[in-house]
Amino acid sequence: MEDAVRKICMFSQRHRIISVILILFFFISSGAFAENEKFYLPEVRTHSAEEVAGDVGFLYLAHWAGYFLLFKILDDAGGNFEKYRENFFLKNIQWWDGDPFYWNFIGHPYVGSQTYLYYRARGYSKSESFWGSFAASFLFESTIEVFHEGFSFNDAVITPTLGYLLGNWIEKKSIEMINSDNKLRQTVARIINPCLNFTFYEGITFVPVISSKNIGFMLYCKF
Repeated sequence: MEDAVRKICMFSQRHRIISVILILFFFISSGAFAENEKFYLPEVRTHSAEEVAGDVGFLYLAHWAGYFLLFKILDDAGGNFEKYRENFFLKNIQWWDGDPFYWNFIGHPYVGSQTYLYYRARGYSKSESFWGSFAASFLFESTIEVFHEGFSFNDAVITPTLGYLLGNWIEKKSIEMINSDNKLRQTVARIINPCLNFTFYEGITFVPVISSKNIGFMLYCKF
């Protein structure tokens, strides 16, 4: 009986993961079948303090949502509030955590690359995007992942550093592929660099808005 229940739970977990992946794939890749304009690297510009705070806040909220969505899909609450109190900020530093290789050297660098690409799409320089990704990683490790484990020094460094290297490669290859006439390459470009679907490329503007009265985002499209 226990084996049967375990198998049903494993099937349900896989079903949820596959469903989420298919929904994301359809949403991200749908734009590949529209007429593409020429894509270029985003123009680097200056940002006001309010814009910088808005981008930091938007990514912080996105990391909260992503963290709980991931552990909900995996049937793991990711820890509890008792652990959170014990580990919050820098109370329990781990110089090297015991996470599997794929979390430390695939999962974290991937998240770091997407954070980096978000900043790049918002018009930050490469160095500014790296430091923005570094700040996002620090906030994640010290105030979000502490539900599960103490602050991981290796994750705080590996995420933005390898993310920077991976993000630069993704940025270059995705723009190269999306400017091709091959629909498959255009689809892959939108999947590996989701920011191509939202910001500054095809008359679409996706901007986080944080003020004294509102927290949210603004989506503007031209047709």
